[in-house]
Amino acid sequence: MTRGRPREFDEKKALEAALEVFWRKGYEGASCDELLSAMGLNAGSMYAAFGDKQALYDKAFELYCETVFSKGAAALDGPGTPLENVKAMIQGISDHMSSPECKGCFVGNTLIEFGAENKEIAEMARRVMKHFQTALEQKLKAAQESGELSENVAPTEMALFLVNMAQGLNVMARANAGKEAIQSITQTALAML
Repeated sequence: MTRGRPREFDEKKALEAALEVFWRKGYEGASCDELLSAMGLNAGSMYAAFGDKQALYDKAFELYCETVFSKGAAALDGPGTPLENVKAMIQGISDHMSSPECKGCFVGNTLIEFGAENKEIAEMARRVMKHFQTALEQKLKAAQESGELSENVAPTEMALFLVNMAQGLNVMARANAGKEAIQSITQTALAML
C-alpha cells in the first residue's frame, strides 16, 4: 500500500492561524482566500488536512475551547481565595474585552453567529458555557462556605448572572462601546459580590 506525501506544514500553527481569522471575522466574514493566506496553504492542502470551511471552523473552535477559553477558566484556580479568584477572573474578562485588540469571546461570537443553525457547534458552545457557569458556581459556593460571600447571594443565580454579564461585555466590545463603559459594568458586577 502506498502512502501519500507527508505534510510539509505544521497543522497546529495552520489551525491557530485559521482560528485568528475566524475569531476576528466570524465564519461568514472569513473568506477562503484569507484563511489560506493566513494558514500559508493552498486549497488542496487545507482540504486534505482539515476538510471544508465548516470543518476547519469546527476544529478552530475546538482549539479555542481547549486553549484560550480553558486558560481563562483556569484563573478560577489561582492562588487567592475563592472570591478573589472569581473577582480576578471577571476583571480579566473585562480587561480583555476593553482592550483595543479585543476580538471578543469566540464562544459567544459562535453562538451569536450560528444560533441554532449549526446544531453541533452550537451545542459544543453551550456545553463550554455551562462548564464555565458550573465552575463559577462552585467557586461562589466555596466563597460562601468560607464566609467571604454573603449568605444573601445565591451562587447558582450569581454564576448565571456573571456568565451573562461576561457575554454582554462581549457584545459591548464588538460594538466598540469603549473601555469606560466596559469597566463600569464590571465594577457594578463586582460590587454585587
